[in-house]
Amino acid sequence: MSGKRKTVVTDKAVALYHVVYKEEGFEVAARHLFEMVRSAQQQWPGKRRVLYLDIEGHRNTAGGFDGDMLELLQHYVMGFLGRHLSELHTPLYDGEPSAPQDNNVPDDLQLQAPTS
Repeated sequence: MSGKRKTVVTDKAVALYHVVYKEEGFEVAARHLFEMVRSAQQQWPGKRRVLYLDIEGHRNTAGGFDGDMLELLQHYVMGFLGRHLSELHTPLYDGEPSAPQDNNVPDDLQLQAPTS
């Protein structure tokens, strides 16, 4: 099963909700989140975007998130995707990015394998 996605539009914002299920890895989750943000910008240009992200499973033996989800949360959502949002609600962060929402969302997503 792939993640659950939902978009709700109000007068004030576009709310983007996504659940990453245990069968969904980093790349699939990253692409789903990107498509949600890109679609919201295309349909409602410049409108405030708020992401709500939940993660099912993806735990390590210590009870924390596995490497894929830490990468997704810390580097992808907070690093790349966060600049295209006005507000974030994730298991590790709840608030507004430090810079205003960037509405220049790329047309496509180019994921690169990490370098060692």
